[in-house]
Amino acid sequence: MFSRFAPVWFASLCILAPWSLADALSDYRALSQSLAQQDQAAFAQELRQAGLQEPLPAPHTNRFGFDPDAPDEFFRTPEALRIGDIILSYQTPSGGWSKRTDMSVKPRQSGQMLGVEEHYIPTFDNGATTTQIWYLARLYQATGEPRFAQSVERAVDFIILAQYPGGGWPQNFPLTGGYHDYITYNDEAMGKLLEVIDAAAHQREPLQFVSDTLAQRAQDSFAQGVQAVLDTQVIVDGKRTIWGAQHHHETLEPINARKFEPVALATAESAELVKLLMSLENPGEPLKQAIVAAHDWFKANRFYGYSWEKDNDGHNVFIEQEGAGPLWGRFCEIGTNKPVVGDRDGSVHYDVMEISQERRDGYAWYTDKPQKILDAFAAWEKHHRP
Repeated sequence: MFSRFAPVWFASLCILAPWSLADALSDYRALSQSLAQQDQAAFAQELRQAGLQEPLPAPHTNRFGFDPDAPDEFFRTPEALRIGDIILSYQTPSGGWSKRTDMSVKPRQSGQMLGVEEHYIPTFDNGATTTQIWYLARLYQATGEPRFAQSVERAVDFIILAQYPGGGWPQNFPLTGGYHDYITYNDEAMGKLLEVIDAAAHQREPLQFVSDTLAQRAQDSFAQGVQAVLDTQVIVDGKRTIWGAQHHHETLEPINARKFEPVALATAESAELVKLLMSLENPGEPLKQAIVAAHDWFKANRFYGYSWEKDNDGHNVFIEQEGAGPLWGRFCEIGTNKPVVGDRDGSVHYDVMEISQERRDGYAWYTDKPQKILDAFAAWEKHHRP
């Protein structure tokens, strides 16, 4: 049974070819399991060779310890090469990287964890894997060292393998279960992946070196990814709105992740996604319609006169303030478009001051990111609409 949010294409697919999607998902899960086993076997062999009973910890940091946006001249320095080789040492046999792992200290030792998570799995969360690709691609561009290009091609291939048959991407691959398996727009995960795949598909700098074969596979992957974006745009009463932070990988419906992240429309994630879509050179008519619909939703659901800021004790507060705004709720209730917030007990509230102080202070419940879409829309519309 499909809810009013279920995309029409999925219902049609189940009617016309009820086993094709199931078979594709079965093959996909088998691939996931195989890659997970290969990663685990390779690491177990490292432990044995190093004579270790327990793995050595990896260094922790909020991001990765290096600047992927450093100026071009930096990538011609010995320091850039040193960091590049450290990044290579943390690439998993399957082809991805961890998050929150400092890749600027020293190369990973044999038997050292590939990431800070206890049960490490490659991830696309918090910019992992895509950040390493951009850094290594720029380093290859500056140095011509083949090992960096080879690593990038392996990682791009890994991203393509990680793509669901329906076109979206999970947060982690190989799959780890729970909300990590959902198609993930949260923290720009899918948008960042599409950006890499688009550059590879067009062999655009700094990925101009990828093989023609990989570029063709990336073209197919990108087309499937864009279709998934169209298929997951939430439709309410026949009208397109924006996207959820996560969507179920089979039904494509918006779904909750952690207990304090409710089923809702996600404004910040949707704004970043629309920013990417607006950058595409030749969007088709369905994509144009999706962009226009999202713009219209952002325009209709902004509010003024309130501020989300720190009080004198350093706690987040939501207060009336003349002249403030526009703001959008990070999450908005599907159907009413009212801002909603969640707490760790799974409860959902309309008033952010009702939730625990820990969640008020520990999450960005309001955002101004959609304003960038409103600011850029007129120029985009002039170029892309008659």
